[in-house]
Amino acid sequence: MIPLHHSVEFQHHLWDDVLPQANIVVDLTCGNGHDTLYLLQHSHSKAKIYAIDVQEEAIQSTMERLREKAPETYHQVCVLQGSHDIILETYPISNIDLIVANLGYLPNGNHSIMTHEDTTIRAIAIGLQKLSVHGLCTIVAYPGTERGFRESKAVENYLSSIDQTVYHCSTWHPINQKHNPPILYIIRRRK
Repeated sequence: MIPLHHSVEFQHHLWDDVLPQANIVVDLTCGNGHDTLYLLQHSHSKAKIYAIDVQEEAIQSTMERLREKAPETYHQVCVLQGSHDIILETYPISNIDLIVANLGYLPNGNHSIMTHEDTTIRAIAIGLQKLSVHGLCTIVAYPGTERGFRESKAVENYLSSIDQTVYHCSTWHPINQKHNPPILYIIRRRK
């Protein structure tokens, strides 16, 4: 059953449509490695996955999770520490078939360290330029905090402004839940 109440799980159904043929996948915010592991487990054996995070704690957690849960295939993942916008700009990654981002702070980590709308928008802009034709980008934003609300609005404003002849942009979120549930932004490159 498709989980209509949970943005993070709902996006997996979108990923599942892309991953069997995706060659390059980028997790812009690998956090504790749950999304990275999912991406790896649902990709083909020649796919390359890049997992990015600014925090050393997130990098270590992701690498430990991959080694433990996917010992035969974790070598397909390149884990990179740094700001997602700078890595996308400077690292030689192109023809990306799937980009994912789970914004906010590291679960069970320091909540004062969060993604920020400026670097997030810059990373999205750079990533979309590197997205392959028919490539997919999903972004989960958390409007439940003041900073998260600002970031989700900035993402929505940016996506609302990009060329509709090049990208399809939409949003999905539960509308009858309390406490400002996460919002899923979905972008597909048309040409």
